[in-house]
Amino acid sequence: MKISAKDRKMYLERALKAADWYVNSQLGDYRPRWNADRGRFLYYYFMPEGRHVPGINWTEGRGLFVTCEAYKLTGDEKYRRAAELAVRYVAALQVMDPRYRQILGAIKEHTPQDEIGGALDGAQAASGLLMYAKVTGDKDALRGGRAFCDFIERHFSARRGMPVAAVMYPKEQVTFAVEGGFDAERKFDCIRQATAIPLWHLCRRTREKKYLRVVLYAADFILDCQRADGGMQDTTDISAAPPPPANHHDGRGEGDDRYLLRNDDAIMVVVLGAYLATKDRKYLDAAVAYADWTVANEPHDRPLCGFPVQANNVLDAGTVAGKDYTPWVLDHLQKHLLDLQVIGSNDRRAEGGFRGEDEENEGGIFGGTSLDYVTNRMTCYSAGTLFRLSGKGTGAGFSPFGL
Repeated sequence: MKISAKDRKMYLERALKAADWYVNSQLGDYRPRWNADRGRFLYYYFMPEGRHVPGINWTEGRGLFVTCEAYKLTGDEKYRRAAELAVRYVAALQVMDPRYRQILGAIKEHTPQDEIGGALDGAQAASGLLMYAKVTGDKDALRGGRAFCDFIERHFSARRGMPVAAVMYPKEQVTFAVEGGFDAERKFDCIRQATAIPLWHLCRRTREKKYLRVVLYAADFILDCQRADGGMQDTTDISAAPPPPANHHDGRGEGDDRYLLRNDDAIMVVVLGAYLATKDRKYLDAAVAYADWTVANEPHDRPLCGFPVQANNVLDAGTVAGKDYTPWVLDHLQKHLLDLQVIGSNDRRAEGGFRGEDEENEGGIFGGTSLDYVTNRMTCYSAGTLFRLSGKGTGAGFSPFGL
């Protein structure tokens, strides 16, 4: 489906407004040399009271996706400066002291003093480092992204899969889901495979096969979570896990549909990456089946973050498979994406960002409703959709094509 030049221009402008939100809401302007929050993007912003939750490792990564893509397309230094500060915050989170032999390269979750770092969340920060390295040539960012990928690859095995967390204190430790590690009670086995995304980006850049073996394992695991109708479940065996409560990933609908992923944390990057690397049709067939299922069954009103992820999935699958899913995306774009962007506000910490907080099911820690919150999650996913529709961008770290 042909998108007019006028509409493409508008989509790019709206994507850049989202990038501006990251620039304008980034923490640390006040007495920056004394401010330990300097460089943090927001987790979310509660508009009615002007309150915020500071970001963590994955929100830094997602902010880097958007600001790096904006910088690549415009050359505007404001995006590079914001991205540089975020990279410096991630550097403070990353374990690079060689005395920590087990967890070297892991990225702490919240602050430099944190005791643990989830691998899936750290992977998004690592992908952000790789995106920054790609658009700026920064060697330290590339070294950090590689160090995280080496941490994952070093501990990977077919029996245990990828690590789920690095523990820093009180004892250095690497944990795995199959051994009851960090977050093991949550059966998000499928989503965890998105930990392989930065390894795909690094493999694509360097052609090192040691990273590809992890990507292929993760892609095969994802395929094992796919239903016969093409939908994706959050685990390979739903009989072994109780139905999840409603959240920002799944838990919606009735019966077994509660296991279906609506926000899959961009697992299609792994599947499409596996196809691009191997040309094995099973990966492309799975991605197309997932896209066809999405077009036939989605979007739903909740989670609010579901549609932009799904839009990105089907657009990327269509690009690789030579199929056009654009009409479905455009049919739902206004209600499920454009109408959620804050436009015309006098609040610089809200302007350009996208509303919608699903993690607490309704509202956030400050109360109110889901639409009272401008969130990093929604803004990153939605900017990625708009960059794709503009014909100029890819979606950066949440795209199999990177930057």
